Amino acid sequence: MELARRDDIYYTPYVQPMRGALVGDGIHFILRDDNAIIKYNWGMNCLSKIDPPSLDGFYIALVEMENGSLGFAYIQDSSLYVLSSKVNSDGTAEWVQCWVIQLEKAIPMANCSDEELMVVGFVEGMGVIFVSTGAVLFTFELKSRQMKMVQEPGVYFSVLPYMSYYTPGLY
Repeated sequence: MELARRDDIYYTPYVQPMRGALVGDGIHFILRDDNAIIKYNWGMNCLSKIDPPSLDGFYIALVEMENGSLGFAYIQDSSLYVLSSKVNSDGTAEWVQCWVIQLEKAIPMANCSDEELMVVGFVEGMGVIFVSTGAVLFTFELKSRQMKMVQEPGVYFSVLPYMSYYTPGLY
């Protein structure tokens, strides 16, 4: 066995500080550094690792697709990519590209570089992805493929949307 040299650098993987995706019987999170996906299976009480698509991006989001499969959204070269996991007949899984949206055509992008573009969140059950330009926050609807500005200037790294309900007479 070879011992590590003193100048070797080790990185401890940690869960990316973004909302996980609840898909099927598991909740999925992204590990920072290699974008590996960790799945916790509720019924079996176990963890498993899912290989992510090959890419160089860091600001990504896991999403639930319309067909109930796990999806993967990221930005590269000023385009929003949405991929879906597909299980083949032999039981192996692969990532399949569903959409590519050219962001400079969809939203006003004056002086916006790829370093500023980030996928910063997802609304579970609604099919909405949050995209930040570094100054403005937009939503992208998976069904309609429409972009909409939702918030004026600000810096967004992670959006954790929530819904609340009000029942008259209970409060």
